[in-house]
Amino acid sequence: QVVLVSGHLDSWDVGQGAMDDGGGAFISWEALSLIKDLGLRPKRTLRLVLWTGEEQGGVGAEQYYHLHKENISNFDIVMESDEGTFKPSGLGFTGSAAARDIVKEIMTLLQPINATGVYDTADGTDISYWMRAGVPG
Repeated sequence: QVVLVSGHLDSWDVGQGAMDDGGGAFISWEALSLIKDLGLRPKRTLRLVLWTGEEQGGVGAEQYYHLHKENISNFDIVMESDEGTFKPSGLGFTGSAAARDIVKEIMTLLQPINATGVYDTADGTDISYWMRAGVPG
């Protein structure tokens, strides 16, 4: 089973896009790094993808989807950090009502930083193929 954690470089060249969304790539990297540093052993495979080509039509995400879609039943959730590294308020989520209840419970852990919102919609160029195919995002 796979949990995909990702972010992209929202830029046409190396001179722009540092916060939206090079920061998302590093947030995703750090999330997995923290899990390792805490000595946690997840029950599922955590896969980090640092996307590129988002501004050019999401070509990297499309290619990744086509290369891995035959294993779609192994993907439990796909996550993308987008819109910069500013003050978070929560996350957008697509999935069943039961899964939403679990996500809401998990988000209570973020009360100290006031980022507990779980919004009814989620989108993202890099994970949209998966969500359209029914994987929660």
